[in-house]
Amino acid sequence: MANNDMVGSVVKAMALIKIVSSAPGGMRMSELAAAANLKTVTCFNLVRTLVAGGFLEKINGRLYVGSEITRLSANRFQTDFFRKAEAVLLKLNRSWPQATAIFAVPGADGMEQTHRISFDHPGVIQRLNNEPIPPYASAAGLLGLTFIQDADILLRLEEKFPFAEFGINLWKSRNELERFLQKCREERLVVAPFEVDVLHRVSVPVFDRSGKFTAVIGLSCPVRDFKESDFLEMHCALKKAAENFN
Repeated sequence: MANNDMVGSVVKAMALIKIVSSAPGGMRMSELAAAANLKTVTCFNLVRTLVAGGFLEKINGRLYVGSEITRLSANRFQTDFFRKAEAVLLKLNRSWPQATAIFAVPGADGMEQTHRISFDHPGVIQRLNNEPIPPYASAAGLLGLTFIQDADILLRLEEKFPFAEFGINLWKSRNELERFLQKCREERLVVAPFEVDVLHRVSVPVFDRSGKFTAVIGLSCPVRDFKESDFLEMHCALKKAAENFN
């Protein structure tokens, strides 16, 4: 959504929640107003509304994230979408218990991991707090670069992970990276091209019925424990899981 289509007060309120959430020790009203570059009266009115809704709470004169955020976050994983994701990861884990299975979604700053089953805790689903995924080295991150179309997200991703700092040593040039991403678009599957003698890291994109990119399913496993035929079987299973997701 273009910035001029957004409701200004809502944008400011969202910014306040994000700023407070990044301060474990809470914030005073004056500190929050300064951090958000808002007039004190504007900040006060927004905070009063957010406190009334449970999105912020005030304790001993300091502002903290409210219980409503926690409740909504917990409810998020009860949706059919994430229940399906957990079922897919459990199935993959049963087939390849030596591998780590992951599920990630496009977020405000690129791909964010929401679920994982690690090889050292088979059958245990870890629900993650939208853990950011580096864009240039991981299979899931590369799929984000391939299929995220929101220009604002891509801009923030570049600001957070500048290619000149995080990507140049891996890809040598943007043209080389773009050639790889074009291959990803065609194959709808990414095998991370780094440390291939140690780890096999593969991910596939998930699209909704309208064709919108909605998620990534991936596996990561030590090469020594598998044969090439195992990897091909993994690729087929991942593609099938993605195709049958919706």
